[in-house]
Amino acid sequence: MIGTQDRLTETLSRVARDGAMRAGRGLSGLVGQEITIHIPDVRIGTRDDACSAVGGDESIVLGAYLGMSGGISGHVMLLFPERRALDCVDLMCGQAPGTTTEADELAESAIGELGNIVGSAFVNALADSANLPLHPSPPTIVHDMAIALVQTVYAEILSQGSDVVMIDTVFEDGSGNTAGLLILAPDPQCLSVLQEAAA
Repeated sequence: MIGTQDRLTETLSRVARDGAMRAGRGLSGLVGQEITIHIPDVRIGTRDDACSAVGGDESIVLGAYLGMSGGISGHVMLLFPERRALDCVDLMCGQAPGTTTEADELAESAIGELGNIVGSAFVNALADSANLPLHPSPPTIVHDMAIALVQTVYAEILSQGSDVVMIDTVFEDGSGNTAGLLILAPDPQCLSVLQEAAA
């Protein structure tokens, strides 16, 4: 018999794959070449798990944050270790990997747009799956140590012992791929709403 947590993970995996397809279409249209987004794993984890997935507490990460409001509320972050983020900038700009060497204004703008496309696609897929009205906020660029970002953004949620949903996300074009982590941190009461939708 499948447990509630397993059903929730299964539902979120389905949502993530749907969101990945939507985001892949959006990115492909934006950059003018085929970009595929793969979701190798979806899991429920803690703050420490989230930090470990992007290289540890003190690793420098670059990404985008979006708030989520409507039928349920929460937070969405797309995070990359800094080097992988710069690889994503090259992918979006149609450049050879290694071309972008620093997180300048152009790089941050590209990551913000990437976060907007991917985060919004996931929120919209979640809204359709749960049959709830959900709205993503405009993206905010985040660039700091992993632990600082997680502590700052999720302080209230984590203080209440809520979990985060972690979605491994791999972006691939013709020349290779780069991996990031999409994190959904629902407000504590929201996981129960999602669990009911998964039942």
